[in-house]
Amino acid sequence: MNTRFGRAFRYEIGNYIRAIGVLWLVMALISPAMMALAYFLGGRTASTTSFNGYSLAVGVFGLVLGMVSLRENQRVLNQNGVSRRSAFLADIAALAVSAVLVAAGTTVIMGTYRAILGGEGRVLISDIYQVLYKTSGSGLGDLARGAALSAVLGWMLAGLGQLCSALYWRLNKFWTVLLSVAVPLALCFGSVPLLDWMSSTPAGQAVARALAACGRFLMASSWNMSAVLLAMGAVFFAVTWPLLRRANIRAAK
Repeated sequence: MNTRFGRAFRYEIGNYIRAIGVLWLVMALISPAMMALAYFLGGRTASTTSFNGYSLAVGVFGLVLGMVSLRENQRVLNQNGVSRRSAFLADIAALAVSAVLVAAGTTVIMGTYRAILGGEGRVLISDIYQVLYKTSGSGLGDLARGAALSAVLGWMLAGLGQLCSALYWRLNKFWTVLLSVAVPLALCFGSVPLLDWMSSTPAGQAVARALAACGRFLMASSWNMSAVLLAMGAVFFAVTWPLLRRANIRAAK
């Protein structure tokens, strides 16, 4: 690919690959560390320890990558003759490839340790797919579905990270501070009044029934969940683009 999109994609995926390698190494070392803690530090009476952070690691990795990559990639690539649109589309593709690679690698690591343990011992290794859908997670089909769900989760959160980055890029200092304070306060203190409204008013009860129906749809199949997360990621990236188009991009140092 000698196009501007191809050059941008190679540059971005090259940076992401190094971060992916570090994450694989960390995830490969977490399970032995937990086994050591369970077997050697817990004593004979230690209870079973559960670790289901593989999918969570993919999601957090995508969120952080989306937050930190948007501005720097745009600055470097625009300075080297790549348009905002080409750089942005290349970033979406590179984040998707990164999410697939991270999900595949962590699934292989998880499956390897699960096979070594053979379902025995004090460490129970699982992922979000196994926890949500109550499966054994031992078959290749379950591992593939779990990897797909993890990959889509990582890509969706990367889109959310880019949206947050673009939003803060465009806001001035006053609105940045206001948003940073208002959102956590609303999440902390607004949940109780919201639940009370949903349980005590006809409109709130209708919203609660709609949310329950949505929850049943998501829990019916992991593919339903993956489709919804994929749509959410597409929306996040679509909203990011209008914010990015008018952002003030300064030359990279």
